[in-house]
Amino acid sequence: MFELTFITSSRAKREHAKHLCRDHLLVIRDKRNYGKGYEEPRIRERETLLTQSIEDALERWRKNVSKPDEKFFFIEDTSVIFHGLSQNGEEIPGVDIKYWMRENSFESIDSILKERGNDRRVTVRSDVLLTLTSELEKTTGEKFVRFTSSVNGAFVERKFKFSMNPVYPWLDDKTFNKWFVPDDCLVPISMLPIEEADHYDFRAGAFREMLCYLEDHGQLKRKIEIVTGAPVDQVEFPFGPYYFIICGPTCAGKTTLAEYMVGQYGYYHIEASDFMYLSYHQKLGVESSIGISEFAKKALVDKPDIVVEKIIKHLELIGAVPVVITGLRAKEEVACFQSAYKGVCPYEVIVVNASESIRLNRYLHRNRCGSVSELKFANDCKTQNEMGLRDLMDDLSDNMIENEGTFDDFYHAFQAKYKTELVNMRPHISDLVSKTVPRALEDAILLALFINNSGFLTTAEIAKLINVTWSRVLLHPVKLLFSILSTVSQNHSDTCSPDMNAIANRCKTWKYIP
Repeated sequence: MFELTFITSSRAKREHAKHLCRDHLLVIRDKRNYGKGYEEPRIRERETLLTQSIEDALERWRKNVSKPDEKFFFIEDTSVIFHGLSQNGEEIPGVDIKYWMRENSFESIDSILKERGNDRRVTVRSDVLLTLTSELEKTTGEKFVRFTSSVNGAFVERKFKFSMNPVYPWLDDKTFNKWFVPDDCLVPISMLPIEEADHYDFRAGAFREMLCYLEDHGQLKRKIEIVTGAPVDQVEFPFGPYYFIICGPTCAGKTTLAEYMVGQYGYYHIEASDFMYLSYHQKLGVESSIGISEFAKKALVDKPDIVVEKIIKHLELIGAVPVVITGLRAKEEVACFQSAYKGVCPYEVIVVNASESIRLNRYLHRNRCGSVSELKFANDCKTQNEMGLRDLMDDLSDNMIENEGTFDDFYHAFQAKYKTELVNMRPHISDLVSKTVPRALEDAILLALFINNSGFLTTAEIAKLINVTWSRVLLHPVKLLFSILSTVSQNHSDTCSPDMNAIANRCKTWKYIP
């Protein structure tokens, strides 16, 4: 997979870049953690600003990145030209738009425009600068290439009240997008459906040119679409273990059944909401004013495959092992999975359910979030139904398992209904274990924390703890083994003895131990 680093401090811009590059076999990376990517001078002259910015970015890149001449990165600069304010070749505010936005309001801009004849025409422009590898630099004679695109429109006649699109965060209520109405539109670009916003996207042309440039120079390929009617494998035979997708309302028993399958049959559990949280944090960060529920509702309308696409990639990584997926909440999500999954494992979509009163009692008893109430339970159920859960359950009523009795009753009902799918499954440890052995650094962090019984630490404290711990135990695996066992015996003296052979065998897998 081709990797391309986008040096920017804007999370929204980075998400926008990923969206614009979605049809290519490309991963957009953030820069390595070496401080500021480049110093952007406050200069009104575009050519000088872009040249100084890319030169500074190149200098920092070469100082902080391994093999910098073998990798690509790019920067992007947005500028805005008010036709009624710009004159004598000077663009207002031009490349100064970021600072200009901080210093002006809708009212102040509206007043100036009206004083000067109320010419509200605006052009929004994007300049993308792509650095080249040393090999391409020799071929082209350039250190970087530039791509430009722009869209015409107008400054809004009035303020519009709306919130940021959580799925497409560049369509926000903070940047100039909130005031820019493209030609032939009636509302700002931030309020347009994504299909229309894409049509008037001022960055799209520059990105398209950059991607074509990389294609033409043999660096990048497009994703190949599956051709309808093309020959496919005979999927009527189960080539791999059965997957189960378990849906259902709050406290119906989805996780309970998944955990039973993990313990009884060696299944690997994937919780869909984990991937929804991942998308939420990637797009909005960790301190967004938009809640996860609001984000999820909007996401499932605008991009129903937002979770499924991540699950599919994860399934491709782990291979044909038994998997149980919980937490899908909409018909569209299930349809996306059915359309996108091209693996060899057959799968079954099932629903678990219980009466509302039983589920409420479980909800109040488990107190998972620390502060629960009947009202919160009702709101959670309402939110899930708005996402499409009720319609999904109606469609899958033939594949429903009631969970209103004991745990054993629940498990037996599942086994009885799906005994054919489980016929080749036996209680075992999943083969996935051998595929997911942590890397050396992960082991070092986890074991250092475990051996020292540490609480919450900063990254600097963790680094120091690792150095101290491994200086003691790295000399020989036996020392590490006894360090672990002594800690276990001290902290868990009233529990069963640990499996020393299993721990010893695990030690042998750590490549950094002699």
